[in-house]
Amino acid sequence: MTSDIYQRQADLCSVFSNPKRLQILDVLQDGAEHTVSDIQHATDIPQSTVSRHLKLMRDRGAVHKRADGVYNHYVLTDERIAEGMNTMREVLLAQLEREDDLVGAEK
Repeated sequence: MTSDIYQRQADLCSVFSNPKRLQILDVLQDGAEHTVSDIQHATDIPQSTVSRHLKLMRDRGAVHKRADGVYNHYVLTDERIAEGMNTMREVLLAQLEREDDLVGAEK
């Protein structure tokens, strides 16, 4: 593989290095289109913050925007993005469980 693919992978992964963007990803992973207002209501993240994060996610190719009058609708560009983030979360949850087991065994 060329080094370009590693740079692109790092760029895509950096999109999801923010907890608010991970919350947005959770909303978008159902495959449906969502407006900024939909996402704001689902996450309690201020609307201006949601818009800013969606722009970054769009610039990095993680989400697609469809304009419809005064509304913009957002959807993931590829469902595998959500699958990858969910796999990482499963790994983290397993690590936390192992750590809890170790702490419990030490007591």
